[in-house]
Amino acid sequence: MTAQQALTTDPVTRQRQVLRISELRSHPARMLVMFGTPTAFLITGLLHVVAAGEHNLYTAVGDQAPVWIGVHTVQLLLILLMAVAIYWFTEGLTGPVAQSSRVALLFYLVFYSAFDSVVGLSNGLVAQYGRGLTVAEQAVLPGVSDALSGGGFDQPVPFAIALIASASWFVAVTAAAVALHRAGAPPSATIPLGLAGVIGAVDHALPFGTIAMVLFLLAAYVLSRPRTTR
Repeated sequence: MTAQQALTTDPVTRQRQVLRISELRSHPARMLVMFGTPTAFLITGLLHVVAAGEHNLYTAVGDQAPVWIGVHTVQLLLILLMAVAIYWFTEGLTGPVAQSSRVALLFYLVFYSAFDSVVGLSNGLVAQYGRGLTVAEQAVLPGVSDALSGGGFDQPVPFAIALIASASWFVAVTAAAVALHRAGAPPSATIPLGLAGVIGAVDHALPFGTIAMVLFLLAAYVLSRPRTTR
């Protein structure tokens, strides 16, 4: 066993590594990011248009285009801040699992931002544009919305962007949970965080995104509570 391995397997050292996140309480700006960002993401998820029975996003967005555009514009900033928050979960942790979480964050930043722009923001702009057209002129726009949404293999580019975005969230968050577990974090934090990674990979809107953000907040709360080491 190397000196580094001995250091990272020592229980006290591992507990101190996990305690790094408890330092958030002395940094108001960090607290704001760690707790404010998932709360804001939860709210934007609730504001997503829900139109029962509508299978086309153009029709579903409809007259709510300004809200849809606003939500997805704000989410571009929230994606960046969520990446920072996830990074703070593994700050001070070593090993391949923690590193894999950090690498996945790079893909999350790029592809989730692209996903929110192509599938989210662009569809809102299409719906906004359609409001000024006649019914006959709007006939082509549902097809444009389908092409941007990329719900299947018939639109490989947006479909691939969405797939990588979801996969990168899954890896970044679940790997962070595993790394924290190996470092001695309590199950009351690591289990909710792992579930947030799984559930949030399905969608960031209601209900999946809402549940994922609540679990994320629970994990952050548990880990940020002051602890003592022996």
